[in-house]
Amino acid sequence: MKATKIILEGWESYQNKVANLLLTPENEKMMQLQLAQIYQTLGPVYEYEASESIKVLLEVPVKIRGTVSRIIDVVIAHARGRETSYYPIELKCFRLLTRAGDGKRGAQNLGMYDYWEDVENIEGYSKLPGYPRAFQFTLTDDPYYVTTQHKGAQVAVYSTNVTRTGITGNLSQAIANRKGAIQLAGTYSMAGWQRLGGFHFIGQQAP
Repeated sequence: MKATKIILEGWESYQNKVANLLLTPENEKMMQLQLAQIYQTLGPVYEYEASESIKVLLEVPVKIRGTVSRIIDVVIAHARGRETSYYPIELKCFRLLTRAGDGKRGAQNLGMYDYWEDVENIEGYSKLPGYPRAFQFTLTDDPYYVTTQHKGAQVAVYSTNVTRTGITGNLSQAIANRKGAIQLAGTYSMAGWQRLGGFHFIGQQAP
């Protein structure tokens, strides 16, 4: 599908720009705006008909699983005539150092939990009317997320280690101020982590 092609092409471009330090996202908000700018540039290139439009939407509110409210980071809205399809994208940006550069960030256990909550969310988005496919994109320069063997009670359940595969079903473990329960209908792998420059990148899709 055209929108999927744009999303994956834009993500590939963004990865290479970050890896080569042409873009330097210091947090998720910067990542959101930078990636959205790439999509804003790509969209018109793929508008082939007078009745067709490809728009980039930010911070889109939705409800999933009946009553759960979520705000989607980026949505690609593809309209042809009177029909519009929406392609949501959730983002995570895990930087090693604080924005001020005065020390390392902590709370990686919460970061990993939030990653899997994003994956749970994109499954919910893909079940909404007019939302045929959803994506989750993550980048990090903190090797803890990718190469560390996570052995503690919390981090073992929510691990994002590159060797982890076959992740599905109920991820349940009490963790700080999060709900501590994630339900995945699909099956996921972290083997897709890709290292470019000083960063690691990974994407997931929910049909």
